[in-house]
Amino acid sequence: MILNPSSEKYSKTAIVKPKQIAVMLILLNLVLSFFVLLFPHGERRFIFKNDFPWIQQLAFDDTSAHDFKLQFVSAHDLFYVDSAEQKSQENFDEMVSNVQISDTNDTKADVEIVEISEDKSIQYPDKTKHALSDFFEALLQLENGSNQIFRILHYGDSQLEGDRISDYVRSKMQNRFGGNGPGIVLPIDVSKSRVSIRQSESGDWNKYAIYTTNRLEDGNYGIGGSTYRFSGKFLKVVGTDTVIKRAYDSMIVKTKNIPLKEPIIDSVSGDTIRFKTEKYKVPFDSSKFHYDTTYRKRYEKTGEGNSWLKFNCATQSYPRVRTFNQVKLLYNSKDTCRLIATIDGVEKSMVLPASSTTQLITIHNGNVSEGVTLNFKGLSPNIFGVLLDGETGIAVDNFPMRGSSGTGYSMINSGVYARQLELTNTKLIIMEYGINVVPNPQKNYDYYQKLFDAQLKAIRKAKPDVDILIIGPSDMSRKVGAEHKSYPNITLIRDAMKKAAFDNGCAFWDLYAAMGGQNSMVEWVNAKPPLASKDYTHFSSKGAAYVGEMLYDALMSEYHYWKLGKSQNP
Repeated sequence: MILNPSSEKYSKTAIVKPKQIAVMLILLNLVLSFFVLLFPHGERRFIFKNDFPWIQQLAFDDTSAHDFKLQFVSAHDLFYVDSAEQKSQENFDEMVSNVQISDTNDTKADVEIVEISEDKSIQYPDKTKHALSDFFEALLQLENGSNQIFRILHYGDSQLEGDRISDYVRSKMQNRFGGNGPGIVLPIDVSKSRVSIRQSESGDWNKYAIYTTNRLEDGNYGIGGSTYRFSGKFLKVVGTDTVIKRAYDSMIVKTKNIPLKEPIIDSVSGDTIRFKTEKYKVPFDSSKFHYDTTYRKRYEKTGEGNSWLKFNCATQSYPRVRTFNQVKLLYNSKDTCRLIATIDGVEKSMVLPASSTTQLITIHNGNVSEGVTLNFKGLSPNIFGVLLDGETGIAVDNFPMRGSSGTGYSMINSGVYARQLELTNTKLIIMEYGINVVPNPQKNYDYYQKLFDAQLKAIRKAKPDVDILIIGPSDMSRKVGAEHKSYPNITLIRDAMKKAAFDNGCAFWDLYAAMGGQNSMVEWVNAKPPLASKDYTHFSSKGAAYVGEMLYDALMSEYHYWKLGKSQNP
């Protein structure tokens, strides 16, 4: 609401005719065309003396104050197809033709062996290829009729949000080796888009995680790298406040993150990379403002109430994940807590006993086809996850960590983590990271290799015999002139992760190479239907299925040859 309408700015309104707009657009395009023809390479550098310090403020790239660069679309980009782009298209066409997404609604066991190329194969630190043998042994037990549940933990960054890659691999694994349900589900899903379960929670839950600023001092984190507690207090909207404040006509504040020559390592966690931040302002006339009215909700804390978690069975996911018959809770607590569980509309009450060590308590045995609601009353335990599984077979758990570069595992209490891995019968840990390191290119990633190495050592300390598969970063593109091209540092980050993996006896899968290598993300985005989103970073649902199929094929190919070798050398 403008309170000073008499201002000259608001009392005069210029009328712009459509014809004038058309003429201005034509003139603007003529001027841009002039620059394209004048500088056919799409770039022009200007050299300035130190007498112009303000040039540094305008340099939005890594150029110095002496070297100011203008970039625009080149004539070559406008009229010719780049040979690298043609090569990328050829690689993509070959990749798609060799990867066949199966109908995972077919619950028949998929035992066909797919011959895969070297760039899509799993790599090992030595010729023995023992890095995944314990996991393969567990699969063989299931094929021979074992009545156990074996787990695969799939950790990763935002590329895993929505449980799309994990869900495809889960369905393929469960079709072949048995199993049901989405596995371990965390109380809060940040993405609100998980396909394997529909979940919601009361508004009083707090999340503590190794990849956020909300952390725990004692390292009492759960198997998903996070711990959840409820407060029992709820915020209620009790009114609205009217706030009148100044609204300035023009004010621009710009921020630029510049990586230091040597990254700063957080002295507390030992794994946080920080970047120097420069802030500068474009001056504005503080006399030009008007008063505006805004509204702000007023909240009040209510008394104690029931804190709840709700998990409704999926309706759009694969058949085996839609039902389950085991509901368990992973937690520890200093005090007892009352739990009222409603399973398919039937209510049951129980008490969670106090325990300083992690407990895996069974809430329900029996088929669940509609959903589960858990109501808690009392002081909050540390909730690490709700297990929604079948009685036997494979469970695949999805743990996305938005913004994470794969560090923070060394912050988890080793004893707490070890017990949870043992209680859940975890046989394989998959770690898929790297894309959050890409956007700030550096020439050397020895620091990241050391950080990632420390995380693998922390996991090994908790469970030395667990098999670990590292997945390198996918391709990512940024705008260069008129084109999107791969970041130049992806292979450096991949190699740093691979070295850390091999130094710790872990297997490695090169997703960057598997999806087509350099500039392949452009083709995934341009595919029909699109296999990646327009941010040139994240896969679409269809693209996630392709990644899941390639990962599953790689694992099953290795399993086939492992069994072959075992039969020849019993």
